[in-house]
Amino acid sequence: FLRDNMDAIVQFIRNALCCVKDLHLFESTFIHDATYTQEVLGYLMDPLNKTTPLEVVISTTQLYACISNTRGGLALLNTSVGKLRRIVRLVEMRMSNPAKDFTHADRIVNASLMKEGRMALRGAFIGALVAPIGLSFFWLVLNSWHVTEVDWFGGLPALIHALEVMEICLLPLLYFMIVDGLETLNKSKKAKTLIETIQQEKLTTSSVGVVTFESMTTWVPFWDGGISMFASEDGLDEEKKLVKEVEAVKKQLDTWFPSDKDMKKDEKEAKLSKEAFAEAEEKLEKSIYANKVEGYREFIYFVLNFVAFYGYLMAPVTYYFEIEEHQPFVVQMSKLFYANADADWTGNFAGDFCWTVEPIIILFSPALIAYTQPQKKKLKSD
Repeated sequence: FLRDNMDAIVQFIRNALCCVKDLHLFESTFIHDATYTQEVLGYLMDPLNKTTPLEVVISTTQLYACISNTRGGLALLNTSVGKLRRIVRLVEMRMSNPAKDFTHADRIVNASLMKEGRMALRGAFIGALVAPIGLSFFWLVLNSWHVTEVDWFGGLPALIHALEVMEICLLPLLYFMIVDGLETLNKSKKAKTLIETIQQEKLTTSSVGVVTFESMTTWVPFWDGGISMFASEDGLDEEKKLVKEVEAVKKQLDTWFPSDKDMKKDEKEAKLSKEAFAEAEEKLEKSIYANKVEGYREFIYFVLNFVAFYGYLMAPVTYYFEIEEHQPFVVQMSKLFYANADADWTGNFAGDFCWTVEPIIILFSPALIAYTQPQKKKLKSD
């Protein structure tokens, strides 16, 4: 649990401590006493000697975010580009050696390659956004140590530019949260419709697309996962794996629709088909509630991150429009007509609070969704 959720745990600690700092909680304790830091660490030059124990801990979590996000973003960019290159190779294989008898299995495999190709492009784009966010955390670390009060590492202007980079990179991620929420909710609706279609025995081979096939089975093709862009190519091995994937899809379709094999649908085949559809229906039943809740959860993430985005935006706004008397009306309205100091503090606290709530949802929502999952309906058997 700790290994899989370390980023969320550290995010919660970091932003919860930032809220403590914002609200001056436990102000009479040593955590706000900069002299205690010097007693533990020894002599610190100005301005480092202004750093409190609370800020030392916050800076440690910020440094973790710097390393983790930068490394994670670059890794995602690397594996997504590698995945895209592999998919291009697989598509070229299928184009250079097309199937003599193009089947529905070939159609589904081709659609899967196209879908995962788009996901690889998106993954590369997201990786290119996450890495700069991670690098920007370096200046937040410096700010916790009061380094931005002097001209070291660019001073305050560099901190503002780092915040601007984070804001620009966060904007497309907000868009993807909306897209993911809508897609997940749509999956829940489609699963309901698909169950009705199966029960009415109206599902045909030609109506089974790649999304339908994936939602009814546990099929995960080997090109779904990422691979390093520097990995050596093994075209022969990939071609063999591709053939096996087509065979696996064809086998599943033949189980569902045995009559498509130009064979008489005898009693044994009918029983196997019914059992296969029952398994698919059970999987779809479970996905309806889970996808619905997960879709709404994505919109909660969007709201929290949008508030954080808007709140942290107040720092650059108040920096560039320092003289309040000369601020355009649009700028004053964006601050909700607060004074610069109040807008900066309120926005910063709103961001810290929302990014404290978000990891709580990340950590506990999977268990909550599983616990509140409605019991599966008993399927009628003849």
